[in-house]
Amino acid sequence: MSDEIRLTIQVVVSLAIIFGVLWWMWRLPGESGVSSHWSSVLSFCSAWLGLAAVGVGAWLWWTTRPERWAVAAVLVWSAALSTGLLALWTWRRTPPEQMPEAVLLQRLQARVGVGLGLLAVTLWYVFMIMHFAALRAVPQGG
Repeated sequence: MSDEIRLTIQVVVSLAIIFGVLWWMWRLPGESGVSSHWSSVLSFCSAWLGLAAVGVGAWLWWTTRPERWAVAAVLVWSAALSTGLLALWTWRRTPPEQMPEAVLLQRLQARVGVGLGLLAVTLWYVFMIMHFAALRAVPQGG
């Protein structure tokens, strides 16, 4: 399989994940006090996916073949951000004073996952800008 086909498949899969999560987010009920059993699973996944995303983002700096890991980094940090935001979304209309302590801790866990995901995004973009000539500005003129 050529690199172009593999890259196309990876981009399509990442877009499908993002659109799938967004579609699912809009299907969640919006009433106050919604108790979603998925919130705990999503918060847990967000924190661990965020940690994995930072690991893959850091791995890009040490590996000799970063082009093989670049798309994997995008997939992991997009999953970390998506699951964290979805976990936060389930409790979006409930005031914090009405939430049980477990839910407050799940929200904290989701926020940590989102924060780690954003750190991984930053690592990825800085790496891409510094290491790939195609992303650097091409001087204009004659």
